[in-house]
Amino acid sequence: MDQMDDEILAMFIEDTRDHLANIETALMDMDRHGADIDEELVNTVFRAAHSIKGGAGFLNLNNTRDLAHRLESLLHMIRSREIIPETRVINQLLAGFDRLLALVEAGPASDAEDISELLASLSGITTEHLSTEQRAQAVSVIPVALPGGEVIFELDALTLRQGASGGKNLYLVEYDLIHDVQARGKTPLDVINTMESSGLIVDCRMELAAVGDLDAPPVNRIPFYVLYASIVEPDIIGYLFALDVSRIHPVPLVGEPAEEPAAAAPQASVAASQTFGPWQLALDLDQAALRLDSGQAPDAGAAREALLAALSHGLPTTIDWGTLQACDLAMLQVLVAAARTYAGRGLALTHVACSPILANTAERAGITPEALAAAGLPGHLFAACPGVPGGTDGI
Repeated sequence: MDQMDDEILAMFIEDTRDHLANIETALMDMDRHGADIDEELVNTVFRAAHSIKGGAGFLNLNNTRDLAHRLESLLHMIRSREIIPETRVINQLLAGFDRLLALVEAGPASDAEDISELLASLSGITTEHLSTEQRAQAVSVIPVALPGGEVIFELDALTLRQGASGGKNLYLVEYDLIHDVQARGKTPLDVINTMESSGLIVDCRMELAAVGDLDAPPVNRIPFYVLYASIVEPDIIGYLFALDVSRIHPVPLVGEPAEEPAAAAPQASVAASQTFGPWQLALDLDQAALRLDSGQAPDAGAAREALLAALSHGLPTTIDWGTLQACDLAMLQVLVAAARTYAGRGLALTHVACSPILANTAERAGITPEALAAAGLPGHLFAACPGVPGGTDGI
């Protein structure tokens, strides 16, 4: 490994130690909760395995990546309540994370170790809780290729479907380590951490073989491929990565069943209310009112669910943003998708009490007011709300 690789490996080892510092305590807490699953706790452990898998994928530490992936798959089934974290399961996770740390500490030499028995044990727990269809998916290998046909990843169908769960889209993203990473003063781990903040890295790898040799024409690029899952839609995904859209390729799920024809949307017959995280949705005979709890940050996934619930009743909808404190690109994407969906169904979607936070989010991503207007978002949505210093009435 060269000096840069050594530095990145050292960073990866240090990050892994941080991720796993309290992993035993977290797993024992999961054991005590049993069937009464603490989602936040499980997500913390899941993210540890997932982050280590991403770094190992970049560094081509195959044993580390494979073990982290098996741990991640098992934890995915726990948080989706397909597996109860009973003592037997927790003991297997403890053994897995202990070995995972040892592999990371060993660096490239870890690939010479035999971890087949541990991998089989973890897979056995996962498999015994799978349906017949899921077992078929687990052994069905699907190639993920560039538009020209070059296969970049080969993953089982179950992993791809788990990655795309929750309505996420899959993308194959092409980075160049020279121009997209190093020239911008970043490291590959910086890129991984940034992507993880808005989605999920299903797999990643660096392709040194693509640089060719001295007898070939100079390439001047080192490809870094990422298979990425996010709720961000294809028409806005380029803003998320600051990459040309020609290097971001949507990945269809092979064998996805055709959607059933949508049934006619029922009209609300009585007043009702629902809670979607920080969002409160109130329905009546004439309209839907979606309000953000001003004391909480807006959650894009919850907002999408709330808007879909309103749409299921065929009602015009008003979003009251209250005093918005934070916003990310995922939330902005939901707004674009909602504007288009409501317009397509001939329903009104209005906004009140807007905040400059939305404008700042768009501006930092390089999204112009013209682009937002073309996407169907009203100009006053990006004005300051009353009571914000320097603001105006955006209603």
